[in-house]
Amino acid sequence: MIKLIAFDWNGTLLSDTQMTLKAENKAILAVKGKPISLNKFRQTFDIPIIKYWKTLGYSDIFLKKHLNTIEEVFHLNYEIFANQARTRAGSKEVLDWLEKQKIQRVIYSNHNIPNIERRLKRLKIKPLINTVLARHLGDHSQLHERSKDKKLFDYIKQQKFKPHEVISVGDTEEEIEIGKKYGYYTVAITGGYNTTPRLKKHHPDFLIHNMLELKGIVKKLNRSCIK
Repeated sequence: MIKLIAFDWNGTLLSDTQMTLKAENKAILAVKGKPISLNKFRQTFDIPIIKYWKTLGYSDIFLKKHLNTIEEVFHLNYEIFANQARTRAGSKEVLDWLEKQKIQRVIYSNHNIPNIERRLKRLKIKPLINTVLARHLGDHSQLHERSKDKKLFDYIKQQKFKPHEVISVGDTEEEIEIGKKYGYYTVAITGGYNTTPRLKKHHPDFLIHNMLELKGIVKKLNRSCIK
């Protein structure tokens, strides 16, 4: 039986892809680069962040000099733009349904806890989330490494869930790779930070276009456990 759904935040529960692109282009312009399109962003975005910027063509020498400026300008603009972001279609309904099914809902993210929780409160879904597994302010680990997988792994171990009782839901390759690494079911949602071909390349267990589809997946998996 499914006991835990681990949701990515940016681009998954939060519909902020366009806001992120605007903030990225502000950062690019700040270091005299050329703004990118939405498709280019989806083709290249990755964690760690430095890998993404290298894919865009920026050298190690350039990034050593300018990465802090890039991140400062990005976050300054992102936090302003994202104040207008809403949840992805169907997210509130799904979270409410999962709560009624007594299935835990956690967010595991490369973003930081205070800003996630502030938006959860603004969007009136904070009571529907059991916990937020993300960075603390001042932690910039996302620049050079992936770390949210370890936070989720430790939480699952603490809760004594088994891998097949967990679903990882996300809009990027990272959440699929994490799920496959630890044995969780993987659900990739389109329309976020990565292109659909990138998601398909990693063969998620399920590919969805609307969060409401997650209800059917949970029901299907739970039925298969009963048989």
